[in-house]
Amino acid sequence: MTAPTATQTHKFGVPNTTLVLLGVAALSALIYWFGLTQPYHLLDLYQQPLLDLRKLTAGYPEKLWPLVIEFVILFALYLAAWQIVRRTQTRSIWLIIVGSTIAFGVILLFMYPYDAADIFDNIMHGRILSVYGANPFREVAVQFPADPFLPYVAWRKTISAYGPGWEITAGLSARLAGNDLLTNVFVFKLALAGFMAGCAGLIAAILRRIAPDRALAGVVLFLWNPVVLYETIGQGHNDVAMLFWMLLAVWLLLKKRYTLTIVALLIGMLFKYIPILFIPAAVAIALRDLGTTRSRLRYLGVTAVVSIALGVLAYAPFWNGVETLSIARRTSLYTTSLPAVAYNLLQFSISKADAARSVSLIALAITSLAALIVTWQAWRDRSDLSFTRSMFTLTAFYLLVTVPWFHSWYAVWIIGLAALLPIGHAVRFALLFSFAVLSKPLIFGPQLLWPTRPPEESRLIEVYLGPLVLALPWLYAIYALFDTWRKRARA
Repeated sequence: MTAPTATQTHKFGVPNTTLVLLGVAALSALIYWFGLTQPYHLLDLYQQPLLDLRKLTAGYPEKLWPLVIEFVILFALYLAAWQIVRRTQTRSIWLIIVGSTIAFGVILLFMYPYDAADIFDNIMHGRILSVYGANPFREVAVQFPADPFLPYVAWRKTISAYGPGWEITAGLSARLAGNDLLTNVFVFKLALAGFMAGCAGLIAAILRRIAPDRALAGVVLFLWNPVVLYETIGQGHNDVAMLFWMLLAVWLLLKKRYTLTIVALLIGMLFKYIPILFIPAAVAIALRDLGTTRSRLRYLGVTAVVSIALGVLAYAPFWNGVETLSIARRTSLYTTSLPAVAYNLLQFSISKADAARSVSLIALAITSLAALIVTWQAWRDRSDLSFTRSMFTLTAFYLLVTVPWFHSWYAVWIIGLAALLPIGHAVRFALLFSFAVLSKPLIFGPQLLWPTRPPEESRLIEVYLGPLVLALPWLYAIYALFDTWRKRARA
């Protein structure tokens, strides 16, 4: 049976495609409410700090099976909606997509953020800056014992793990929200929803410029993705804030605003540090396109001066030595990755500190080499998608191979970039990746495989079960590389 097209209509004159999409949107909204939000309602649970899935399931991991089934159905509906909008882009379809996304977002505003305490840590860091006038890169949460938000903070003795851009955003949000817990959670979630809307707008603008027929499909690929919605608005993770600046860099590079492209990436780094990986490719593309030595030197000089000035202005109010960059903390955190496996195995023969240092240095070297290879490919690729492909490739490599500290919400990065690419291995990989990562909280939280934690849980899970989270994306990536090589060999 073939899917209805925009030209087929219901007896009341409404296109069948519109009715089907409305049904998909309505069913998705019901699952977001009754499956994901209502059982973990913020208004019911907000007075209980540091709740997670283990506490919420009270030692009965089989209670999570409905959540697993609901996510499978949500992904099926998401893919159905994506297939529908790939064939038609009428105004009514656009309105349904935008309206339903707003509905999903409103529902998820009321979800208790149970898969990590990040949003409460961010609120506290914002309060350290805006309420106490202190430095979140020097002062830590435990230094403010009277603060009503302290019981909700997980990393009480740790400085900010982000950059000044995010801390300023958090400070402004905390100042706006005041001292009420619920208001703060809502304000922070709404701020992230604003960045998410900005990402969708940039995806639409970029695709209208380079591939207008894919504009709506790209927006749906990002906006309706269950991981993007769940992790951003439901759980309050700030990855879309960084992604916004990455997408803005793509837009600026398309407009040949080369210095501003680097500025956008640098601002993204002031939220999370990942955009530093993409600066070499952006510089290479700019130097390739600028025709004369004089224009290239002028570009490098102006960009260097602007970049240094931006860095100084951003970090000067917060500077507390090299510790401000959170480098030491980042070299000691390992989970759900190949470096995490190596780190845990090495501890059988060397100290934890030596294992961390060795693994972090090797991962850094491999990532740097990958960045150079991707930069060379970007230099040779003169298409409009050159920069986007380089960012996607390097992001996928980093998440599969060298990221030391992996979490499900990192899938937001790769989905946002995949939304700009034509249908192919990259998009299919991103879809599979975003689906597979949802297994992480089930493996590392209340395991469905046993009712109680196993002995030596951390090491056992990291070595034996951690790799399972990304097993399917790994297998598909290997297949995609082989298939691409085979097709090139035949050409």
